[in-house]
Amino acid sequence: MEVHVKHISHKLIDSLSDGVFSIALTLLGLDVVALVSKIGHEEDFNAALFEEWPTFFAYVLGFVVLFSMWYTYHSFGQYTDGTNAWIVWNHGLNMLWVALMPFGVALLADTLNTPNRKWGVFYFGICLFGYNFIWIAQWALGRFKLPISFKDDFPWDHDLARKTLPLFFGFSTIIGVALIAISLVNPWIALTGYGLYVLMNASPVTSMGKLMVRLSVFVEGK
Repeated sequence: MEVHVKHISHKLIDSLSDGVFSIALTLLGLDVVALVSKIGHEEDFNAALFEEWPTFFAYVLGFVVLFSMWYTYHSFGQYTDGTNAWIVWNHGLNMLWVALMPFGVALLADTLNTPNRKWGVFYFGICLFGYNFIWIAQWALGRFKLPISFKDDFPWDHDLARKTLPLFFGFSTIIGVALIAISLVNPWIALTGYGLYVLMNASPVTSMGKLMVRLSVFVEGK
């Protein structure tokens, strides 16, 4: 008789994920705190503080990115029923990009006022959209199947959602590829696009709901 070991509880994934998010959010603030020793003894304190605007800008942008990722993670995760290897690795790879976000933020802050600006914006974009790229790759390697089971209170038809979610992440992937490419030509335009994308995802319950409805209509109409 074949014996199967049951998959880990989703609560364990959530506990690890919340810890990674907490650490990443904390690391974002270290560069801001480090400015104290740099500008604390300047004669024109306010001028010196203003000169460090890229650090504050990158911190705020990175914080909104990470917090909205956490918000999205739990907004969708509350409807997932059970786990499997695909789901565990999907969440794990999400944490990979969460942990990299402080690097992207620090790089953006240090290069925003330098000739290397385009590279700072370029690699920040990779950190921003990296999870979407991995999600699509994982879906493709899984032979274009989405092995996710949803709870009964999930607001959409389960089969339709499994067809629609790849389009949702595919849409974000196309946006990401386009903006990252633009960053090498005009980093300010790309950075503006990043900001708009982040604002769109600041309220995932609303934005994901509207987009899912539109994509569902598209899928049903095919």
